[in-house]
Amino acid sequence: MARDCRGIRGRASVKVQRTLQVERAGVARVDHLVTRELGWLFREQPIADMGIDAHLELVDDARQEATGRLLGVQIKSGLSYFRTPTGDGWWFACDADHVSYWLGHSLPVLVFLYNPDTEHVYWQHVNEQTVVRTGKMAKIHVPRSHELTAKSAATLRPLARSSSEVPAMAAWLTSLIEHPQQDAFYTHLLSARLHAMFPGVRIQSHHFDEHPEMTIRFRSSSRDWRDRKIVDVAVAERISDAVRLAAKFGSPKRSAPLVIVIRSSLRHEDVAGLSNMPERLAVFAAPWTTDGRYDTHLKAAMDRALGWIESWSTEE
Repeated sequence: MARDCRGIRGRASVKVQRTLQVERAGVARVDHLVTRELGWLFREQPIADMGIDAHLELVDDARQEATGRLLGVQIKSGLSYFRTPTGDGWWFACDADHVSYWLGHSLPVLVFLYNPDTEHVYWQHVNEQTVVRTGKMAKIHVPRSHELTAKSAATLRPLARSSSEVPAMAAWLTSLIEHPQQDAFYTHLLSARLHAMFPGVRIQSHHFDEHPEMTIRFRSSSRDWRDRKIVDVAVAERISDAVRLAAKFGSPKRSAPLVIVIRSSLRHEDVAGLSNMPERLAVFAAPWTTDGRYDTHLKAAMDRALGWIESWSTEE
């Protein structure tokens, strides 16, 4: 017989694990240092974490533009990671499987250690020279001199890679998507390539399951609203997906043209067929993969979208 809970009084409580608080504090601290001190982009990878907690993307200091050059990061938080000191730092112990994963990763991987008492973060690049294998376990020496500060940028910058330097990344990114963060990662690289094609543009990214994924704003010295060029960008997996997006979002009354980027490799005749999309709907399409094979097609689609803006402004 079920008990009647009426009349039971008391304050409900749910215990919060201290380790979880420390972990989140470590991620937040690294985010702060990367964003404010280094001036780079920090993107946490909370879904299907397999040993990479975040990606760092370098920013060009002079142009204030994303570069597409990336680093993978594993963040370890807590005093327990500082219990094996050396004369000039600490040993970070981990299992050999994680080390093999980091060494084989398509991105250079950094280990960050966060001290909750001092709020200092120390880093080390995971490579064959810094890893000491001890059977099923391994250890990595994290120097005290590697405190994460604004001065770290000069040392970390040469370690970062772009997608064109990592052939394995292109195959991974263009494969069938299984996890949402891979969609976002592709969008970040696409954003970096568009920055390179059109220096000075402002790109506003949206959530990966919304359309468009990003909005590109082209700068103009004129104050006339008709000179403000805005292009929306959406990503499609296949041509059939692009057709559905065009039917859903295409309209002669669009306030900004839509460029649909198809992330898979296409046959030559299929690429040529994309130019047949009716311009009256203000929709343009092109394939793009991270190996750069379709850069000219992406640039052409963007140029056609800008041309549509020019013709629309003239008609107005």
